[in-house]
Amino acid sequence: MRSPTRRQPSEAPEAVQARLSARIAALEDRVRRLEARLRLKVAATRPVTEPAARKPAARKPAQRAAERPVRVRPRCPGCTLELPRGRRGESCVWCGFVFSAVTRRRPARKKR
Repeated sequence: MRSPTRRQPSEAPEAVQARLSARIAALEDRVRRLEARLRLKVAATRPVTEPAARKPAARKPAQRAAERPVRVRPRCPGCTLELPRGRRGESCVWCGFVFSAVTRRRPARKKR
């Protein structure tokens, strides 16, 4: 007699291989895009060196804004990844760490 909760037949090896290959390709594409975004961010934060003879007398507002120090983004204490912009939820969007599990650290004081 057969049991009522009969085991489902497993997928064909070709179907599993195709599904895994598609997921790997999607992940590789995502990594390539993230690396490109990182390269753009790093290039934007590098200081522009100008020759001493060509320094302009007055700087444009856009240049002043580009020279401002970048504010450090808050990080998840569980996975140490940067949290996305916007309102912070109750848990990390990347690893699911619950922020109420730890106390908030005070920001470091500026050195004189």
